[in-house]
Amino acid sequence: MRPGQGGKPVGNLRGMSKPEDGSWSGLSDTEHALLELMSAALKADEEAAKELCRRWMRKPPTVSGHAVALRAELRALLTALPGRSPLRGGAAPSTDWRPPATVDLPRDPETNQTLLRLGEPPPSSGPVLDEACRAQVDRVVAERPLRERLLEVGLQPSRSVLLSGPPGVGKSMTAAYIAEQMKQPLLIVDLASVMSSYLGRTGRNLRAVLDYASQTECVLFVDEFDALAKRRDDNTDVGELKRLVNVLLLELDRWPAGSFLVAATNHLDLVDPAIARRFDVKIEMPMPECEQRKNLLSQVPVIAAASIGADCISLLALATEGKSHSDIVKLVSGLAREVIIQDGNLEKYSERIAEYAMVTLREHSKLDSETRSQIIRLAYQSLGYSQRKIAGILGVSHPTVSRVLASQEK
Repeated sequence: MRPGQGGKPVGNLRGMSKPEDGSWSGLSDTEHALLELMSAALKADEEAAKELCRRWMRKPPTVSGHAVALRAELRALLTALPGRSPLRGGAAPSTDWRPPATVDLPRDPETNQTLLRLGEPPPSSGPVLDEACRAQVDRVVAERPLRERLLEVGLQPSRSVLLSGPPGVGKSMTAAYIAEQMKQPLLIVDLASVMSSYLGRTGRNLRAVLDYASQTECVLFVDEFDALAKRRDDNTDVGELKRLVNVLLLELDRWPAGSFLVAATNHLDLVDPAIARRFDVKIEMPMPECEQRKNLLSQVPVIAAASIGADCISLLALATEGKSHSDIVKLVSGLAREVIIQDGNLEKYSERIAEYAMVTLREHSKLDSETRSQIIRLAYQSLGYSQRKIAGILGVSHPTVSRVLASQEK
């Protein structure tokens, strides 16, 4: 007879002792059997038993008669182990977490391809975000260690975040940063493996991915989320995609507090509104402003290696208006390659950057007099350009450059 059937625990679990203080009173027979099993298992196979405890703490069984009390008792069992954290990522998060082995990741039964892949940690500097986005991300991370406390007072901790914005603004890097700050592995959904032209296979793969992530403490990242959660009012789509939305709706409603879901999309307008509403946090990531572009440029490895000055960085930040984080990194890396191919070193890298910035500002921007004067002063004082060279690059007359420099000396 299974635990909870007929009101009696199974096998020799009946003979196991309960706490003398009677703290297990009020729980169902199923919960008594589970706690007795955990108590015995912790003495034999500690690692396996701890993982079972964590799983039931994150997602109590549907037959649980008193989920809050069950969580408390499981936590007490784990806390009794010397020097151990009661719950990874909980009140005392462990710093020695290990990502799940690749062999354990879910696979497509037909192709045997893994449906998830392990993400790489972000750069040490982390993503470059504006103040509003940074505050939202930091709030999500800060909430993580307090999730058990939130549950105790009847509040549901944040379990999911939806990142939206143009391509290249740092959505993937932000997901990696969140995982790193939460001390949890980043698992990335491989859409090429999940999506299938065969009817029903995509839904089955998606459910396998979500089931695995919900039972494993991790940060699950779904990029190009609109491919899976497309609006159901699009009559050009087949019924399979509409069924995927229904799967996601169900899983988001019951997503456990132990795992965290990060989804990203370049086209928020394509995401089904019912799906978007179910995310606990929604962060819209804009193109970087000038100050963010300066910070980003100063963190690019090749810029630091060549000791590019702040004035040159400021000039390039002005010239990269409208470019994403990814575009900016590719641009400065490309310019560095050009210089190395031509000269074999980076000695003229600063000059190449300045020339690119000045030509770009001349050709693609309507320079007001103040910005033009700033560029002239930077080129003359910091980069050592002659007045004639500055005039030629900016397409202005030599007297104009002289007048700007003379006005500064007064």
